[in-house]
This record gives sequence, C-alpha cells and structure tokens, in this order.
Amino acid sequence: MIGRVLDGLSRYLEHTRVLWRASPGWSTLALALTVLEAAVRTLMMVGIGQFIGSVPASVQAGAGSEAAARTWRWFLMLAVLLLIGPVLQSSLSTVTARCSSAYLVYVLGLVTEVGVHPRGIGHLDTPGSSARIRAVVDATRDWSFVAGAGATWSIIGPRLAGLGAIAVLLSWRWWVPLVVAASFLLVSHVFMSWISLAFDKLLETTGDDRRRASYLRSLLTRTESSKEVRLFGLTDWLADAYRATWLEAMTPLWRARRGGLGPVLLACLAMALTVGCSFALIGIDVAAGTVSLAGAITMAQAILRLQNFGVLGDAGTALARSTSLLRALAGVRQELGLPAIKPAAPAGSDNSTAATGAAEVRLDGVSFGYPSRQTRAVNNLELHIPAGQSIAIVGVNGAGKSTLIKLLCGLYAPDQGAVRVDGADPAVDDAARCRVAVIFQDFVRYHLPLRDNVVLGASSGDHAVLRQALTDAGGLALTERLSWETVLSAEYDGGTDLSGGEWQRVALARALAAVARGAGVLVLDEPTAALDVRAESALFERFLEVTRGVTTILVSHRLSSVRQADRIVVLADPAEDEHGVVEDGSHDELMRLGGRYADLFALQARRFTQDDEATIR
Repeated sequence: MIGRVLDGLSRYLEHTRVLWRASPGWSTLALALTVLEAAVRTLMMVGIGQFIGSVPASVQAGAGSEAAARTWRWFLMLAVLLLIGPVLQSSLSTVTARCSSAYLVYVLGLVTEVGVHPRGIGHLDTPGSSARIRAVVDATRDWSFVAGAGATWSIIGPRLAGLGAIAVLLSWRWWVPLVVAASFLLVSHVFMSWISLAFDKLLETTGDDRRRASYLRSLLTRTESSKEVRLFGLTDWLADAYRATWLEAMTPLWRARRGGLGPVLLACLAMALTVGCSFALIGIDVAAGTVSLAGAITMAQAILRLQNFGVLGDAGTALARSTSLLRALAGVRQELGLPAIKPAAPAGSDNSTAATGAAEVRLDGVSFGYPSRQTRAVNNLELHIPAGQSIAIVGVNGAGKSTLIKLLCGLYAPDQGAVRVDGADPAVDDAARCRVAVIFQDFVRYHLPLRDNVVLGASSGDHAVLRQALTDAGGLALTERLSWETVLSAEYDGGTDLSGGEWQRVALARALAAVARGAGVLVLDEPTAALDVRAESALFERFLEVTRGVTTILVSHRLSSVRQADRIVVLADPAEDEHGVVEDGSHDELMRLGGRYADLFALQARRFTQDDEATIR
C-alpha cells in the first residue's frame, strides 16, 4: 500500500516537473486563477447557506428590518460571485489551453529525441526497444493523453475547493470532514492505481499483439491492399485473424482490470458509509437545536463538496494516462542514455570549416552483427577507397552490402574495427556523416513538393542547381507536366503521384544535389531496381559521368551496370565461411581472373542472352 502511494506521488511529481519546465509562466498564472476560483466556490457555498438560512427571519421581520437587510447583503454577495465565477473560468480555460499546448510540445519533443538523438538506428531495429518506443508513440495519439495536461487544473481546482469545505466543517465536528475526505481520497487512490495499472499493462505487455491486430485490420480497410484482399478472397480469413489477435492482446489487460475491481468496490462502500453517517449527524444536531438552518445547509453542501477529493471522471483518467506515458517514456529515454524527462544537452557547435570535394573512405577490420541474428552481417572487412574513385560493391544476398553502407553512414557503429570518412568516424562526427549522401533501395517518397524532394530542407534552393540535378538524373521531363511546387502525393489537392521509375530519378537527383552541399561520397544502394537493364546501365553511366571527381559507391545485383566503375569489390559469401573482400579489381581484371565475379557475370549474361533468344523466336 505504501509503495503504491509513493509510486503515485512520484508520478504526479514527474508530471508537475514536466508541466513547469514546459511553461513556468503560464503554469504560475493557471495556479493563481485556480486558487481564486476555489476561493469563489467556497464563498458561494457559505453564501448560499447563509442566504437561505436568513430568509425565514427576514420574512417574519418584514421589509426594512435588519434581518431583511442581511438577506439582501448575502444576495448581493452571491450575485457578485456569480459574475466573477464565469470570468475566472473563461480566463482559466484560456490559460490552461496555453499550458496544455506547451506541455504537449515539450513531451512530443522528448518522444522525438528518442528517435533522432541517438546517432544510430540500432534502437529502432532492435525488437525490444523498438516495441517500447512504438508503444509510447502510439500512446501520444490517444485523446486521453492530449487531455491529460489540461486535466491537471481540472483536478487541482476541485481539490482546493475541497480544502475550503474542510475549513467550513472544522468548526462543527473537526473529525468528520477529515474522515469523509479520507474516504474519498481512498477511493481516488485505489481507482487511480487501478487505472494506472491498466494503462501500464497496455503500454508494457500488449504492444506487439495490438500492433499486429491493427495491421490486420488495416489490410481490410487500406486502398493499397484492397485489390489483393478481394482478388484472393481474404476478407473472412483476415477478419478472423484480426478478431483472434485482438482478443489475445486484450485478454491480459481485461484480466488485470477485473483483478483490481475488488479494492475499488470496497473503498466505494466505505465512502458511502462515511457520507451517510455525516448527514445523519447533521440531522441529529438540527433536531437537537445545536445547528441552525443556515448552518445545516452550509454543512450539507460542504460534505457534498468533499467528493472533490475523490475520483474526478475523465480528468482523472486523462491524468493517469499522461503519468503512465511519462513513466514509460522516461524508462525508454534512460535505456538510451538520455535524461529521463528533460531534453538532452545540445551538441557543441563545430567551428571547423566544412570539408569539400571528394572524400576518402577506409574500413579497417570492421565486423558487425544484428542482435536478432546469429551470424555477423559483416566480418573482418578491410576496404580502402581513395578520394575520387568510383567503386562498385557486389556479392550474393546476405553478403552485407547494405549493412556496409549503413556502417559507412554512421547509422550503426561497428562491433569491431573502425569506419572513417576523411579520417573521421561518421558514427560520432556529424560533419563526417554529412559528407556521405545515399539513395537506398527503399528510399522515402516524401509527400512534399518536387523542389523539397530534391533538396530535402537544405537552404540551397538555387533553381539552376535543382534543374541540373534533375537533368543529370534523367528526370527533367517531369518539369514539363509538374511545377516545382507540386506535391508528390495524390492524397493532397493538386498533388500527384509518380511512377516507380520517376520516383527513382527524383531520388537520384536528391543525391546529385547533395554534391552542391558538400557531399564527398555518393552511394547508390540498388535504387534503380524498377528500371530495366538498359535504363539502369544508361543511368549509371550518366551518373558516373556527372559525378566524376567525387567518390562514388554503386551497389547492384546487375553486374552489367556496375562494370563501368573504376573498381569492383566482391564481398565474401557467408555460406562459404568466408569474410571480407574476396576479389578486387576492374571489370576486365576480374574477368581475366576467372573467379567468382566472372562466374556471376557469365551466369547473368547467359540468362539475358536466353531471354533475348526467346523473344526473337
């Protein structure tokens, strides 16, 4: 019990610290207005009791009597309070909206840091941490979290009004308000603990299954999957799978909720008994003549006002959701080495002059393995790429080509060895990372204007640079039917989508535009898969021509395209218990060698020759 109380207090303190850090000025003003509103509520409670209690005496004494004047004074006070109350409530609503906005911006900033502050992406790939991050992100979209910040003042105000009710009742029987308030607090604590447990369970144990259920449901409703769902008759099967997965996900939560209902019901019973006994005592005192009518009305209101120490409906639920989210977010951030509930310190500014021109790349004894795999993706790799050289990296599936590129970008840090770009480590040096521009096979199709898809937020928006980049990528024809401000998504008014080949040309233009911003290494990680062999070969040839003098790395399964590179590196086949680079040289040198590259090239050439012969026949 004590542990739960301390845990609840720590959650509220955590929430309060975040609220203060997000908006100290507005929070102070909101607190002042909340105190004033609580005072007005207390005065209203006393005024109503005194006004009603004075009416019989004023009626009996008649107009113009002192008793009538007293009734009028109470009436005027109530009228003033009735005017002040709405003004305070409107002002408080405006101020709490500002507090809530600042709170949401602050918390969402903490969530964003979880994704982008750690330099690599390993935490986004690891199943355990990625599931916890996704659960936190999903929780921020829930209405109760959004309402949680504003709920703070919806709870503090009634609680302060409850303190006013205790002050009124202390002059009657001092122990009665304390016992009644304690019973309401007990109900509130037990209920909020039950709600917090439910939210914690929701965040901690059902994330993967809920996400899988949501995915299955989306297959039934998304445009992308609608054709195959109908063509293959998957509707009933997906509906049954969704239902089963959702039930499996929610059963532990429902079980936990049922298990916590007993204490809630017992606390409610205790609260009902204390309130009933309190009203009985008021009746006894009125019958004995020790309490006046005005006093009885005031005390009855005060006892009812003590329910402000109890459960406060949606406000309490929303606050519980916010505190559970903060607790989960703090845990994730601490796992990643970030401060629990405050932004990380900004990185020190780098006053060094940005490097330009081609960059040298070196990998010395690099090994790396994914946590979810038993074997290493890259094992003891040695590779040196002089500045300005064009190199192609080839190998069978699973040889580690894409992993090598991610290591070069600093998205992962090697388990062993060192990765250097112009002598600096891209995993820790932002300047080195900015020297590398990559177009991945699964590049992002941004729902942004054509201009932004090419420059990606860079300050350099020179039209000549944009046009040249798109020209070199073979995509200038796009400007004949689109403006630079056309959003590349059909989901927006005036927007349009592109074909696969057009998107790849836009992505290539993005890489070429990066050269103007100082990129010294350009990497194409199989981004031309949607192009046919001839188109890819022509595009690579053009790419190598326009990037001459820049270090370029081409990754492709089509050896007929990469043959144009100055140098070709063949990575080891993990199935052959090899590691590192097994062949290194120009296309002609490797063909004369008659090794693995020559075999792979001959195999692919034979397949294309057979396809051409079949087409002719």
